[in-house]
Amino acid sequence: MTEIAEPTELEPGSQSREVVVGVLADPDLPTAVADRLEGSLGAKLPEQLAHVPVRWRIEVARDAFEMHSGYERLLDRARERVHTSDWNLAVCLTDAPLRDAHGVVLAEIGGDDSTAVVSLPAIGGVDVVRRTRRLVAILVEHLAAGVLAVDGTRSELRGDRRLRRARALHVVNPSETDIGSKIVLGYRLGLARLLLGMTRANRPWRLAWGLSAALGGSLAGSAFGVLYSSIWMLADSLSEWRIVLVCVGAIAIYVLWLITSHGLWQTPITSTRRDDVPTILRNLSTLLTVTLGALVFFTVLFAGVLVACLLVITPDYLATNLGHPSGFGDYLDTALMATVMGMVAGAVGSGLEDDTTIRQATYGYRERQRVETETS
Repeated sequence: MTEIAEPTELEPGSQSREVVVGVLADPDLPTAVADRLEGSLGAKLPEQLAHVPVRWRIEVARDAFEMHSGYERLLDRARERVHTSDWNLAVCLTDAPLRDAHGVVLAEIGGDDSTAVVSLPAIGGVDVVRRTRRLVAILVEHLAAGVLAVDGTRSELRGDRRLRRARALHVVNPSETDIGSKIVLGYRLGLARLLLGMTRANRPWRLAWGLSAALGGSLAGSAFGVLYSSIWMLADSLSEWRIVLVCVGAIAIYVLWLITSHGLWQTPITSTRRDDVPTILRNLSTLLTVTLGALVFFTVLFAGVLVACLLVITPDYLATNLGHPSGFGDYLDTALMATVMGMVAGAVGSGLEDDTTIRQATYGYRERQRVETETS
């Protein structure tokens, strides 16, 4: 049997002692954020914790701990790492949304004061790395005070002025659970940030270019629009508001086709998890993810089609077909109509994609996997 080593405590004034902070990251976005933290966090901790007489070292471990263990084991896995390695402290990064009766959970600290969990979706959808680095540094400061006893006192998380933006912070009784304290966002602010964070975790741009059949269909449809003069004449005959309406309709068709043909819309899932997120929130995240992915796809496709129109169609030939002098606006209208054709063709082409390829890019599908893993 492997002997379990207890966490090392530091004596006050031991400047030569090295403190190892382990960052345990779930796959996808948590791993990407952890890789960015590995260097920058090591520089921030000595600056923020200048009063702590130790040297800091950051280690990152990639592990699908949340998927295979379920939420209740998040802190257990981190604590196991602390006890079986040279880590003094451990912070878990997960893309699983956490919530309780008080609101959306941003972070939790274990009852042993050596481990913490950060829920990246609650961070929000923008500036994720900087916000995460700031939060992890605050958590490490409190963990260091509790476990390493560098100042002889236990830091009170509730009194930290830097956490006032969390709106609500409560402490769970350690006798009732192994979780020591939580940073909780009120529901009004928390759910909005959670939705954006869940969408950010999906990386919508990856969905836009991860569908080879849809991409092939879009290129073929757009090429038809560029090469056939009837499309130019149709674009010239439409008013600006009609063209805008047609573009919006094409994007909507693309989004609805992906969601309905590949079963991305979730029905309620029966789960006993205390951090379970409402199905409507997961579905909104899926809808927002696919919509943003479609917008990115449309924008890039339009840029490429416009360049193709400028290169292939000469101004004189365009003017001859339109029956009036041509300008840049005519090229824009033609490119938009060709892009619309490409989007519709891409929606049809997406039906040839494997369902798993598309579902893996949606948060609802990953959440379904978590629940199925937990109940299996």
